Amino acid sequence: MKGKWKWVVIIIIAIVIIGSIADGNDSDEPRKTGEVASSDSSKTSQKKKKDSKKKNTFKVGDIVETPYLKISFISAKKYKSKNQLVKPKKGYIYYRMAFEFENIGDSDQTISSMASWNCYADGYAADAVYGASDDSIDASLSPGKKASGAVYYEVPKKSKKITLEFDTNFWSQDKIVFIAK
Repeated sequence: MKGKWKWVVIIIIAIVIIGSIADGNDSDEPRKTGEVASSDSSKTSQKKKKDSKKKNTFKVGDIVETPYLKISFISAKKYKSKNQLVKPKKGYIYYRMAFEFENIGDSDQTISSMASWNCYADGYAADAVYGASDDSIDASLSPGKKASGAVYYEVPKKSKKITLEFDTNFWSQDKIVFIAK
């Protein structure tokens, strides 16, 4: 019986250690560290400034740092696919959000256009668009390396607010919210 309890204690300690590593702490919160030059001169720039004051919410032009990544939100705008086979459904448009990622951590970081993102138009989930262009963000970044590209979503033409969520931590489901419109 003594041998079984030893393994139970070891498993519990391992679970606690893994949980504390995955949970992180408040210092892991993403924070704005700068701004990039942007071609976004829309009428909603004042609203974006107001929205960016919310915790973990950022706008076009912001540079955000997590413990492992430096993320520059380059642009967000309507997109028309040059691929004749990739067209939005009736009443919808494509929206393109461009980013640059830099690995500022000590280990490899993976960025996936398929797994890391969720988009919402006026609070409703939007469908991701794949194959609209060849600049999607899919990379495994070594420390100190960068990648740039875009994610694409199909949103209703009359959407008033478009937000994009990026998962910064798979285990804790921490997110950064980018205001695209």
